[in-house]
Amino acid sequence: MRPLFVTWEYPPIKAGGIANHCEDLATHLAKQGHEPVVITQGETPGFEKRDGVEIHRVTTNNKAPNTLSWSMQFGFEAERKAIQLEKEDGFDFVHAHDWMAVPGATGIKKSTGKPMAFTVHSTQSGRDGITSEYQRVIQRLEWYGTYEASQVITVGQDLFNEVRHNYQVPENKIHYIPNGVDLNRFKEGNKDFKREDYALPHENIVTFLGRLYPQKGPSYLIRAMPRILDEHPDTKFIFAGSGNLDEYRSMAKSLVGDKVHFTGFIPEKDLVSLLKNSLVTTAPSVYEPFGLVPLESSACYTPPVASFVGGMKDTIVHEFTGLHTYPKDPKSIKEQVSRALSNPDWARWMGENAREYVEENYMWDKVADDTSDVYARAIE
Repeated sequence: MRPLFVTWEYPPIKAGGIANHCEDLATHLAKQGHEPVVITQGETPGFEKRDGVEIHRVTTNNKAPNTLSWSMQFGFEAERKAIQLEKEDGFDFVHAHDWMAVPGATGIKKSTGKPMAFTVHSTQSGRDGITSEYQRVIQRLEWYGTYEASQVITVGQDLFNEVRHNYQVPENKIHYIPNGVDLNRFKEGNKDFKREDYALPHENIVTFLGRLYPQKGPSYLIRAMPRILDEHPDTKFIFAGSGNLDEYRSMAKSLVGDKVHFTGFIPEKDLVSLLKNSLVTTAPSVYEPFGLVPLESSACYTPPVASFVGGMKDTIVHEFTGLHTYPKDPKSIKEQVSRALSNPDWARWMGENAREYVEENYMWDKVADDTSDVYARAIE
């Protein structure tokens, strides 16, 4: 099959998890003999073929007044490119990723007569709520994508239930297919990585990995840190990720001083080394449709401590592959992180189990197989 991905981010352009999801899925589909084609944004128009995947980049006006307007413009450019591709080598159907791809994907469907699949990676109500007309329009676009799609995919079981109920998606056209993890990315870190750049030799590292935004819950971990240090003063907290750095750095430094370090954006090889040198990782998210951080941490034999929300309910087996906390609860975060710090051998045992759990349940080959089955249903 020759699926056409429409996604607003694809490596090296990355803002969140959708970019890696699309690249990993497309690459593994190509390994299985499919011919994936991707339309995405770029600074300049261009084409490349990488790992068996055709990648077409279209340009957009970065001066658009808001994300909604930008998505409409991206949709127009994506549709125009798809019409050109249909006249050349063609494609079998269109696969939209996230609401920002809906205007383009639905336009392509109507222009070419090809069926459409739609992966819902999150919802507006879950991300930010719906308190304005702007947010309501985004919610309607999400609904429109599920309506126009022949088949709908969600990346989390809770998200599956949310989308099916809120958007009244028929049971025979919606599927839960989790994200996967590419273990090859986590084999080796940076050979020049120096642990002493992050912590003293006697300090245990607790790492927060993710964007520094309220949805990811960094403030709840920050509020828990003084209580953790009261019991475990030989702990160093590392926040690895971009976002509202100044806000959260100021908050954390005022509470624990030099016991916390913010890296900002961190290259992947350095990140792998950091994860391998951490006793635990934390994901105190308020809303997480799936949550890749626990899988990436587990791939590095490091147990995650994460909120019992969304997809992380499934990716962590409490007290076996990691630890769950109550969401929005610094006391709960303190208790679970402290349990791991009190028994490093137990934490390492959970890390070994976490790696095995990922290998058994979240490999991209399985995700690609399941997605291929959905594609077959879409073009029936």
